[in-house]
Amino acid sequence: MSVVSSRVSSVSSILKTPGVRSQLIRQSNRVYFKLPKNLKSIIYNFETGNGIKDYEDLICILRDSNIKDTDLIEFLVNVRQCMSLLGPTHQVFIETLLQLKWTNRSVEATSAYKAFIEDLICMQIYYAKNVIDNLVEQFKPDENSDTEWEAGQCKEEDVQRLNHIHDILCKILKIVPMSSKLLLQSLRARFPYIVHGTHTHEVYVYALIQILEYAPQLRSDILSLIINRLMVLDVNIPRLETDNDDEDLMDDSDCDSTFGNENNVVEHNDTTETDKIHPIAHKLDVCMTLILKYMHNSCLVEGVLQMESLKSLYFDILQIFETVILPTHASQFVQYIIFYICSFKTAVAEAFIDWLWRKVSDPNIPSITRQSSVAYIASFLVTANFITAGLVKAVQFRLCKWIHDYINMQDHSNYIDDENKEHTVFYSVCQALFLIITKRHNDFPDSKKYMLYLQELDLAKIITCKLNPLKACHPEIVHNFAEITRMYQLAYCYTIIENNTRSQLPIFGSKKAATITVGNFFPFSSYTLAQSGQQLISLFRDNVTSSNEHKATIKYKEDIEYMTE
Repeated sequence: MSVVSSRVSSVSSILKTPGVRSQLIRQSNRVYFKLPKNLKSIIYNFETGNGIKDYEDLICILRDSNIKDTDLIEFLVNVRQCMSLLGPTHQVFIETLLQLKWTNRSVEATSAYKAFIEDLICMQIYYAKNVIDNLVEQFKPDENSDTEWEAGQCKEEDVQRLNHIHDILCKILKIVPMSSKLLLQSLRARFPYIVHGTHTHEVYVYALIQILEYAPQLRSDILSLIINRLMVLDVNIPRLETDNDDEDLMDDSDCDSTFGNENNVVEHNDTTETDKIHPIAHKLDVCMTLILKYMHNSCLVEGVLQMESLKSLYFDILQIFETVILPTHASQFVQYIIFYICSFKTAVAEAFIDWLWRKVSDPNIPSITRQSSVAYIASFLVTANFITAGLVKAVQFRLCKWIHDYINMQDHSNYIDDENKEHTVFYSVCQALFLIITKRHNDFPDSKKYMLYLQELDLAKIITCKLNPLKACHPEIVHNFAEITRMYQLAYCYTIIENNTRSQLPIFGSKKAATITVGNFFPFSSYTLAQSGQQLISLFRDNVTSSNEHKATIKYKEDIEYMTE
């Protein structure tokens, strides 16, 4: 064993032995020790192998004793004077200095510590990773600090600690631009696990968002990291904890109670936010509030929309949506991030729908992605109140044209009856069309003109084609669609529905496979997180309950009679 390695292992063994350190930690009032002033001599003696004991004692003092601010300032000045001597051999000594609690000290002490870090990065780049890892770890509050911020307002002690850390990180990124890679690695490695408390997640996400102010070039990577980890929280929330019945998705009365009444949300917040909500859901709620607030502040300055900022942020989030959100099955809340940014400008919503449609219509994309994309389109159109009636009609026409083209292509194929499952994208598009027509037909005051438009869609051909979409779509959507088409006298679905029901009855000895039903996944069906929901509540449509739809029937029948005269 070499002399250098024996010294390092000797010092490391002291750090690992629990004796003196454990005793000092257990003491409620720790002893103050005077730091030596002959640091250069201690380092030289350690290098020659003659002063290992003094060197190890110094490390123990730094690690296990209280140090006054004045002593620390004087010692850090001596360290900076010896910086050129502190190579890789002194890693344990440097790591001990990096682990000192310094953010809550006096202004002079914190300034001295920052100057020490700057000199260390400039003269000993070898320690860059250690420095960054230690700074990122200090983003997290103390383990015994579990008090959450009130109304999302950062506490003064947290503000002070985070500002000190960000000051150093900002200077490191300027001094060593390549350190951004190390920073991202450290941010990923030290992101709180799902078992950590809500306050730890809250402070850490808040700190990551602050980095974007002085390192905007890292925005895409940091937002991707945050959203990825929020998705982990999302998929681990039991659905029963947030939604009593997943199958109530198509029930407008449930949507109305969730979206349409702001007072209901407040009451829900008062009674369940702290008592009944799932702990993981609460963590996600707090973090979603921070993300939505950041998006709002980035795109709106004093109430004025900043188009360039909106465009840049939209493309960053769209990329994250494609890689993280869209492929994730059964997420409940994180997808509302893209919903929220689309609400800032109608053109952004249109661009998002066009992007999704390109996914749907591209045969080279996996069918599961195409199905998810069309589900996002349908759910987006029936939920968002910032979607214009003109855009709804344009999407309906686009869906219908694709459906008719698909039917014409398959009309003479014997393949249809053999492999029902291969047409899942077709059935998903049909289901999306049926849902949009069902939910948005009341948005057109000129019902006579709208009826003429619906007649051009040739819905009768769609429901009577050999592919039989009414058999594969979700039953509740099918029955609601049948009611609307009967009301407008556009198509008669009930005969087909009855035939489909009879054909699905089990027959003894039959080898016919069961019909595959398209799932009713609609990602913007409900949002039950109380705190972050306050930023979204005004963006949801006041859905008309299915039980009240008959109130509009009289007017529609009058229009129909007029059209048929």
